[in-house]
Amino acid sequence: MMINFSDNKSLTLASQILSVIFFPGFLPIYGLLIIFNAPTLYSYELAARYGSLKGVILLLAFVNMTLVPVAFMPLLKYRNIISSYSMNTRTDRIIPMAIGSLMYIVTTVIFYSFRIPVIIKSFILATTILAILILLITLRWKISIHSAGLGSLLAAVMALSVRMYANLTALWLVLILCSGLVMAARLYLNSHRPAQVYAGFALGFIVMWLFMAVF
Repeated sequence: MMINFSDNKSLTLASQILSVIFFPGFLPIYGLLIIFNAPTLYSYELAARYGSLKGVILLLAFVNMTLVPVAFMPLLKYRNIISSYSMNTRTDRIIPMAIGSLMYIVTTVIFYSFRIPVIIKSFILATTILAILILLITLRWKISIHSAGLGSLLAAVMALSVRMYANLTALWLVLILCSGLVMAARLYLNSHRPAQVYAGFALGFIVMWLFMAVF
């Protein structure tokens, strides 16, 4: 069945689906999966030396960085701390983001206690720093979290490509396309203004690039 994109309802549905697929809480997991599975010499070393920890790392990241923050949402909605699960207003985002940032900090501390490659620690630390910066910005201005997450994911892939001398061009081209689609979707849903979307993408890219490519 073909989707008629001239229908506003179809565009709205497509935008909502994109927003869910690239929900910011999923992006750290996507990033770890890319680090573990991208065709680089580093991924082969990870599989050989840390294969037994791979599942633990992914499970810990999923529980702390995705599941726990999301699990708080019904309680926040019940207590009228947020007006909707979509959190379209700036004030709706502050408490959920504070909870998420706290869980990211906890995850970073746990990861740094493991004997795992520094690139994984750098990725998690950059993600945590980004979450804190977004929280601080959101106290005054509604920056796009979706765009920030995609910007950071693109920077992570590019940094892997540079540091591992790997040809990941196809992957980061796909991420550029996905970023454009999601940013357009957020604008179409009237969740953000253009400046908020562009600023989020730039912030996410810069923070991740600094931690994964420079340090």
